[in-house]
Amino acid sequence: DKDKVYIFGGKQVENEYSSSNKVYMIDFSDSNYPEYKQLASTAFPRANADATILPNGEIFLNGGTAFNDLKFSIFTPEIYNVKNQTSRTLSDGYFRRNYHSSTLLLPNGSILITGGDVWNSEIFYPPYLFEKDENNKTVLANRPVITKINKKIKRGIVDIILDENEVLDIEMITIISTGTTTHSQGSEPKFRSLEILTKDKNKLSFKIPSNKNELQNGTYMIFAITSNGVPSKGEIIFLQ
Repeated sequence: DKDKVYIFGGKQVENEYSSSNKVYMIDFSDSNYPEYKQLASTAFPRANADATILPNGEIFLNGGTAFNDLKFSIFTPEIYNVKNQTSRTLSDGYFRRNYHSSTLLLPNGSILITGGDVWNSEIFYPPYLFEKDENNKTVLANRPVITKINKKIKRGIVDIILDENEVLDIEMITIISTGTTTHSQGSEPKFRSLEILTKDKNKLSFKIPSNKNELQNGTYMIFAITSNGVPSKGEIIFLQ
């Protein structure tokens, strides 16, 4: 949402302290009187973990430790839903990802997990990339496809073209800043759900805020998301 920052976990300095699983939200929509609220906790306490915004606005949390950088590493990632304050755990990673680790959302919707004190990388595939077929077998999800979008976009009304018959099933258009992360800190994640204006055949129109304080110029990924929560591939654009 606009003017909100979420804080996950963390740790007091020195070894006698364990990590936290608490979640806080800062709402600075009224910058004279910002609100600081505690939300429902995550499944695991984490320090030096990574928090990555997903195309649907949920938060992917992975890595970190429950005590210090080399002990009690957390191998189980989770997805935190900031709207209903719930967390669901996912399949374990193979390597610990602590201090110096990095996590980035890739344009295809998967997540690159890399570094820490382990010199390798893993790719995580979130649940929204899969579905069940008529035989209850897990298969790749049928995803919407953005077939045409300008690579340089100005503020105001934007048109995109999707594959035929997909437009009516699009429930959300979201924009996420391309990743930049180090030392378990994403230094400039920005996310907005954009207002959908019209849907017509295979064309969809949405609106980007004109106020640069809401959404700064720069490089972003735009996702089209179905009513089942399945995202398209993220199209990289430059907002000017």
